[in-house]
Amino acid sequence: MGLGRRSFLQRLSLALTALGVGEATVSRWAVQYQAALAQPTPRKLALLIGIDQYSNQVVDPALQEVALRGAITDVELQRELLIYRFGFQPQDILTLTNAGATRQRLLEAVESHLIQQAQSGDLVLLHFSGYGSQVQIEGEPDLRRSLVPVDGILPTEENPEVRDLLQDELGVLLRSLKTNHLTTLLDAGYRDLGQVRWGTLRVRSRPTIPTGIVADERLAALPDNESGRNWPGLLLRAATPDRLALEGDWSGFSAGAFTYALTQTLWETLPSTSLHVVFDRVQEQVQRWTGPDQLPELTGNRRAETDLIPYHLPPLRPGADGIITGVNAESGTVSLWMGGLSADVLEHLQSGSRLLMAAASDVPGEPRRANTELIVQSRTGLAAAAKIDDQLGELPQSGLSVYEQVRLLPRHLDLIVALDPNLERIERVDATSALSGIPFVSFTPAGEQPADCLFGRLPKPGSATLTAALPNAANGLVVTETPDQGLERSYGLFAPNRTLVPGTLIARGEAVKTAVTRLTPHLQSLLAVKLLRLTSNPYSSQLAVRVSLESTYPQERLLTQWETLRSPSVLPKARLAKITGTEKASLQVARDDRLRYRISNFTDQALFMALVSVDSRGQFLVLMPDVPDSRPLEERQTALAESSLLPPGETRALPGQIEDWGVPATVSWVETFLVFSRAPFHKTWELLAEKDGEVAQQQRLHKLNQPLKLTRALLADLHEGAVTHDPTLAFTDQYSLHSATWATLSFRYPVLL
Repeated sequence: MGLGRRSFLQRLSLALTALGVGEATVSRWAVQYQAALAQPTPRKLALLIGIDQYSNQVVDPALQEVALRGAITDVELQRELLIYRFGFQPQDILTLTNAGATRQRLLEAVESHLIQQAQSGDLVLLHFSGYGSQVQIEGEPDLRRSLVPVDGILPTEENPEVRDLLQDELGVLLRSLKTNHLTTLLDAGYRDLGQVRWGTLRVRSRPTIPTGIVADERLAALPDNESGRNWPGLLLRAATPDRLALEGDWSGFSAGAFTYALTQTLWETLPSTSLHVVFDRVQEQVQRWTGPDQLPELTGNRRAETDLIPYHLPPLRPGADGIITGVNAESGTVSLWMGGLSADVLEHLQSGSRLLMAAASDVPGEPRRANTELIVQSRTGLAAAAKIDDQLGELPQSGLSVYEQVRLLPRHLDLIVALDPNLERIERVDATSALSGIPFVSFTPAGEQPADCLFGRLPKPGSATLTAALPNAANGLVVTETPDQGLERSYGLFAPNRTLVPGTLIARGEAVKTAVTRLTPHLQSLLAVKLLRLTSNPYSSQLAVRVSLESTYPQERLLTQWETLRSPSVLPKARLAKITGTEKASLQVARDDRLRYRISNFTDQALFMALVSVDSRGQFLVLMPDVPDSRPLEERQTALAESSLLPPGETRALPGQIEDWGVPATVSWVETFLVFSRAPFHKTWELLAEKDGEVAQQQRLHKLNQPLKLTRALLADLHEGAVTHDPTLAFTDQYSLHSATWATLSFRYPVLL
């Protein structure tokens, strides 16, 4: 039996209050959802297409050394999001996967499921994950872009017809829709590389450009090659045509980087968040995984509208880290879909992790359940099983939201290093031996499991991966210089997408074991970054904080901001709407910009704050007061504590109201972490008071020589804060982080040349 509007809002209010969300925040959210529910209910239709299994007739087997394996997951990610967050009816979502995704079936599905059913005002979503391609049609001067169906057989002399679904063909069909509320999402690429492996990632573009003919009736219906700006509705592409669309491996599953970043972001955002803000954050997340090689694109003929929201529809349910998808009454366990958790955190969702179930009812005869904890028992990919941690006899219903409550992280977490498959066998043996001697490193052959970085050489000249490997390719895929021969013989570290980690190559040949020894400090820095990222929790933290990144020169402007979303205190209206222009590009900072952070504590008690920054060179900086070394150690620690304290209700500028920081001159990106805690950072202060490093040129920023020590001290402090809040979390082999005691907000921005 369905809930009426009043009952739904009562349930929503009780559920959010049970999570500790304040009445003012509950009221604000309820108004937003009531406004959404009060609108005439349009029909919501979706066609989801995913293809992993292409035959040798579609993709040259000599070039397809590794097959795609994330497109079906993309369909699952999208389907769960549409049903449980946006309120799509399962029967209105049509999926075509692998053998079922032929060209003819795709065309029929667009016609019968979308065009014939959608009426004016209805919402339509078309999603495609698989190979994209460029094709040369006989008699045409330019290449056309296409989507490769499962039967998109390469043209031959005997059968020269192009079997792909041309992107322009699809656009013509979609213009027949009676509604303009169309979102087309293409997680496929067009860049021809001659290969499908890209570091530890896989390329979603066919590695060859077919040449063939198109029947006259098909050709006559085609418009001129379009850039996408005239696409009906909104077109969300995984990458601009000159970049790569990539898929990767995470803990127990594979997915398209774009689809995973988009769906995970949409699980968490507030209903009022604009599409431009969402897309900026998706671009930021994708580039954390892929580097500059992939740049998602938002286009279409509605791109310039100022009031766009994702999928033309405000979410009909609050954001969540996961959803209950099934209940086992016999075992008292529930099945979960955890698509809202970030990939880094999901990897460490393990037995003992705690989730909070948001469910409550004031409907007579129905059970009331609130503040109920779930104890995770196991996880496989994006699915998890959990047991209810209370004595109530009633089990929850499917569809209820769950939220991260306690995060568990191993105290001895390793950095995963992949070995370049282009290394000779003896080189791999030597690398295995050398890496085995580093206590915080694990290693794996490239592509066998998720990796944090890759150990190898520069690709040989002429190799396609060379474009992303050289330092001067940091902002794109075009390289014109030939690498120094000494660099070719050197070993270095690369991001999973094969982008060089700056400073890890030297201009001479060396033995593998010598290289590993030389690179050990870089490996420590990479692990430190990994640990810092594992503390990020803007969507689950219950601390009410906001941080804005501002430019003070050449003009004062707000660049971006982050705030926590599940705090019990209501946050004042954000200024972010002021910077979401219709043609707004993703966050970028120029080398002559001057920056300042503005931090706000909206809780009812003082918080302690730490700021740590890292750049593309691997240099770490930490904010601390200027205290002379001649002062006693205890006095330096006291100064650190006082400078870290942010009173309740206070807003503070860092480094100061009339001060700012410059941008490092030789970096391609900067990532800054701001960590807030109810408990003091005793271990962190002890380490900093020992002056491990030197004061940087920029005021109050302290350069760290041993960043791994700092991040472990920070984790230990957050653990102590959680144990103080809940003594049952005093584990000896894991860090326990409680969402009621800490918040980490991070900012990553590319630096323009």
